[in-house]
Amino acid sequence: MEEIFIGTKVVAAEPLDERDFAFSKGQAWDEEKPNRHGYRVRYAEDNDVDWSEKETFERTHRKMTLQEAEMVAGGQFVIPDSSGSTVRVA
Repeated sequence: MEEIFIGTKVVAAEPLDERDFAFSKGQAWDEEKPNRHGYRVRYAEDNDVDWSEKETFERTHRKMTLQEAEMVAGGQFVIPDSSGSTVRVA
């Protein structure tokens, strides 16, 4: 009998066009191919890095709240501040 599940993953992401992502991986880019907006995504479980199209990513992900992040990290959560430095939230 089938059961229904909801899947979740913790990821870190930043906006990055598909073309720029390809270049960051050392891959060639066909200039005739449309350059889609999207996100560079790093998966928490294995640190694997991939790219996701903007519409797909935004439909299936949302930012964690600070309270959620603290719970996941056991109160030892590190976040970047606006200067790029990191701030430890205890």
